[in-house]
Order: sequence, then C-alpha cells, then structure tokens
Amino acid sequence: MAYEIDFLPVGDGERSGDAIALRFGNLQQGQQTVITIDGGTKASGQALVEHIRTFYKTETVDAVICTHSDSDHASGLTEVLESLTVKNLLMHLPWKHAENIDDLFKDPRVTATSIMSRFKKSLDNAHELERLAERKGIRILEPFSDTITVNDRWALLSPSVEFYEQLLLEFRAMPEPSAGTLFKRAFDAAKTIVTMVAENWNIETLTEPAVDDCSAENNSSVVLLFKDGDSKFLFTSDAGVPALAEAIKCAQGLNIDLSTVGGLQVPHHGSKHNVGPAVLNLLLGPKRTDEIYTKTAIVSAATNSPKHPAKKVVNAFMRRGARVYATQGNKIWHHSNDAPARNWGNANPLSFSSEVEE
Repeated sequence: MAYEIDFLPVGDGERSGDAIALRFGNLQQGQQTVITIDGGTKASGQALVEHIRTFYKTETVDAVICTHSDSDHASGLTEVLESLTVKNLLMHLPWKHAENIDDLFKDPRVTATSIMSRFKKSLDNAHELERLAERKGIRILEPFSDTITVNDRWALLSPSVEFYEQLLLEFRAMPEPSAGTLFKRAFDAAKTIVTMVAENWNIETLTEPAVDDCSAENNSSVVLLFKDGDSKFLFTSDAGVPALAEAIKCAQGLNIDLSTVGGLQVPHHGSKHNVGPAVLNLLLGPKRTDEIYTKTAIVSAATNSPKHPAKKVVNAFMRRGARVYATQGNKIWHHSNDAPARNWGNANPLSFSSEVEE
C-alpha cells in the first residue's frame, strides 16, 4: 500500500501554522483513504482543498483531524468542511467536559454552565467547526488515546481523557484552579520517563523546557502515529514535553518504540519551548557520533519567521540522525517509494548551525 503526506505552507512572519494532507491505499488504482490534519488559516484551508482536488483527484475526505483548538490549526478546516465531502471530524469538544471539572476550581461559584460558556466564547474557531459539522451532518468523534481503537494504520497516543480534562483546568479562559493540577504533576511524570535515558549534554545548548513553557492548549494536541507496514510517521502538532511524555508512555504500553519511527513532525514549528534533549532521546534515539541520517523530520514554519524553527532544535534533531525540512513558503511531499510520480524537485534539508539563539 502506498502513502503520501503533504505539508502545506502556512503563514508569513511571526505566525506559523499546520495544514497537512495524507492519503494511503492502492493509489495507482484510485483506492484511497484521505485524511487532513489541521488546516492553518482560512487561506491555507483553501489551498488544502485545492491540493486535495489537484493531487488526490477527489472531493471526499474520510477524516478531518483538528489536533487542538488554536486558530492557526482549526480555522482553515472550516474551508475543508464547506468545500469537500467530509465523512468524519475528529476534534476535542472542551465544553462537553465541563461537568467533569467544575468542582476543581477554587471559586465555588464556578459551574458547569459557566465553564461551557467560557469555552465556547474563547475557542470560537473550534466551536464554529463543531456547528458547521453538525449542520452538514458530519459525524464528530473526540480523539482520545483511551477511546480510539488502535489498528494497523493508526495509534492515537495522546491525550487520554484524564490527561485532557486536567489540561482544561489550565486553559486560558478558565478561572484559577485548585492547587496541584496538571502542569507540575505532568511535568514531573515526564521527567520520570525521560531521565532514564538522559546523557551528558555538554556540547548541546538545547535545555529542558520549564514546566510552563508550553501552554495547556498546545499540550492538548493530538499526537498520532501513522503506520504503513514497517514505515511509521509521528504527527506531534504543538505538543510539549508533558504531552510527548504522555504519548511515549502510551506507545510503550503498546510495545511501540518511537525511536524506531522513520519520520516525524517537529513539534510546534520547531520551538525550543516544546522539546528538550531527554525527550528527544526517546523520540529519535540518543545523539550519534557520526553524520548518518536515518530519519526525516518536517517542521511547519512560516515564511520569514524570525524564530521558527529554532536553530538549536534543528541541530538537536540532526545530532540524533534526522534530516530536517521546513515548509517556509513551500510544500513538502513525504511519500512511499510506490506513490504515484509527481514532477516535483527535491526539497533541501536545513543546515547544521554553528551559531544558535540563546
């Protein structure tokens, strides 16, 4: 079975985003499953629609996945739902969890109804996506690692329902939660997982992120493993260390060694706030002493971005045997050897930097 993964460019300058199309199946015979993962802005959502029509030759998308509620991921998906025939929408519905978390806030006046209202107002892009799907009769599923069944194509690794509901307490729209909520406990758990393989980092300037470097919204991102026989690709969206540790723990429970995965998405556009040396050891394997590259890493980064991807993050991936490619205004096509031919040139990997940001 062949597969194609397309990373489309999103944004210019400060704001990066994700817009990804994927298809797999007997592509030469037109037998395919089509997936989109995030849609970026409205403009990139329109480009995603045209890409599917042009290269996948279809008006049907089997599943649209909204990894989390931020506008640079969710807003473009309305264009996909409006323009194409979508069978399933996978997205989290935070307002549906209000009754499970309303007693975990300091203020006793906080109710499930008030929490629901806060979520719908603050996460308007996600709420618009839900309303549009309901109007068009598209089935909505919440993507949780403990409710979506693993099969020979997919393993949904994060978040679990419990992890997600703890994250909701820290969303920007929420009132102050009670003490002892997710960030410290999840980060402590992450350190427990990753320090087992930590090594000497004397020649690496990338450090372990602080506990609150990555927002709860980003840590709620869907982390998804796509499998095609021996080939695997890990989609990480904007996940930070706590979410990546959650995914690693889930993968270990499924007897999946993520360091054997041949391709992956660099989390959060290559931000230094989302990964540290220890978690990269588990995702990529330990640092190499040679310059042999056995993996492909793709980062969605805006054109002319002053910070995405961070050079020290690119260097860290390269030290662990991954060639890094960035969209930066261009499409990137990652595919199996038996995918239909395209008249596209080869992408150029990013170079190792002798000088990096502080």
